[in-house]
Amino acid sequence: MKIIHQYLLLFLSLLLTVACDDLLEEDPPSNIGSTNFYETEEDALAGLYGAYNSLYDVYSPDNVINYGEINADDLTISPIVPDRFEWDNFTYNSEITGGLWNSAYQGINRANEVIVNTEAIDFEAGRKADLIAEAQALRALYYFALVRAIGGVPLYETPTTSFDNIYAPRASEEDVYALVIRDLEAAANELESESLAGRINSGVANAYLARVHLYLGNYQEALTHAQNIINSGQYQLLPDYAAVFDPQNNNSAEHIFQIQYLSGERNNNLPSRFGPRMPAGGEFTNSFWAGTTIPGLAAPTDEFIAESPVSYRRSVTIADQYEHIDGVTGTITMEEIFGGEFPFYISKFDDRTGELQSGMNLTLFRYADILLIAAEAMNEVEAGSNQKYDWINQVRTRARNGVEENLPNLAGLSQEVFREAVLEERRFELAFEGQRAWDLKRRGLFLEAVRDQEKTVMDFMLLFPVPDDQVQLNNNLEQNTGWE
Repeated sequence: MKIIHQYLLLFLSLLLTVACDDLLEEDPPSNIGSTNFYETEEDALAGLYGAYNSLYDVYSPDNVINYGEINADDLTISPIVPDRFEWDNFTYNSEITGGLWNSAYQGINRANEVIVNTEAIDFEAGRKADLIAEAQALRALYYFALVRAIGGVPLYETPTTSFDNIYAPRASEEDVYALVIRDLEAAANELESESLAGRINSGVANAYLARVHLYLGNYQEALTHAQNIINSGQYQLLPDYAAVFDPQNNNSAEHIFQIQYLSGERNNNLPSRFGPRMPAGGEFTNSFWAGTTIPGLAAPTDEFIAESPVSYRRSVTIADQYEHIDGVTGTITMEEIFGGEFPFYISKFDDRTGELQSGMNLTLFRYADILLIAAEAMNEVEAGSNQKYDWINQVRTRARNGVEENLPNLAGLSQEVFREAVLEERRFELAFEGQRAWDLKRRGLFLEAVRDQEKTVMDFMLLFPVPDDQVQLNNNLEQNTGWE
């Protein structure tokens, strides 16, 4: 599997190099698009890999953390890190979404090129349909990232080939979600159930359909697609919760979709974001990772520490101590270093041998999430069904790791109590994986949760702003209310 990763990452690197060279040679000078590039099946595949490459930007570790976690209630900026407080305190301006906007539309345009241009190439119809379906799924993921964060955005279903079609107005949220669902359904119906690591298959498409429908409150549809995954028998929970986050288990049976990283070639900076940054100088410098002080940007909030139930899962997720990287000094407690100011760090993503070159894949979807989606949706569709307990208790059984008094099985709850129980289960099972803010927003609990932490957040901040420079460039764009 590592060889597959190396080839894929090398191909993407070469593709970007070629793309940059091509931009320097205009042929013809006024052509913005790449229609002339699409002549063979290999060209279509190269274009598809270009569309995949945008995943690294749209769903970068920083974007996953910032949009999905730091501005919610469980993750905060590390107390010894002087920057990035704007995400935590809602003091960002209308340029905050510039990176997401640009990278998402780059990915959308690349996907559109594949969708439109591949059809005219002469090669086997089944393989052609598969490439187009993958591109549609990628377009859906990029539009989902935009609409969930910003609301209605311009819709482009054809590639940019001139300046005539680059100033579209904002479509409604409903229209954007309709495109997302339509594209994912096309991929779910066309693609096989298995694929190379990092490629989209029917399982990935069904998983995202479940997530999108859950976010929209379409519970029957969410349940249907979650059950498609469960009934496929293709995925399962790993027996050990800690193993889910071990780079040696990349692309395991629990991982429905991961962005592929490889140490030394394309490195994942997520472990360095969550490990504790050591104070400069003194005996503890470079004690967590040898030879370097990591960024250590984020920390669990006091509320998360206090409310996270005692369990094996908690011991994997956060820690108040670690072993010195030298293998000799022994255990170092956070109390020794920070004197109570920073009592726990997030340990579930530890990859301490990487030296800022982690090969841990970034997980965008795993089977535990599907089980909890199914449980939540079943509670809304058929509250009296006991099947929901089987699904949520599978997750709890692994989390308690044999200690029955911690996280006992759930049973006999009212619909409302189960509704809260599954939200809490998602909170702790998927902690710091980029889902918390979105869960709170779809349930209408976001503003209350962050205000309980004495943060000043206005109602309009449920949506992020359209980047100001885009509003200035495109007279057809309107800014979100409150961000004008």
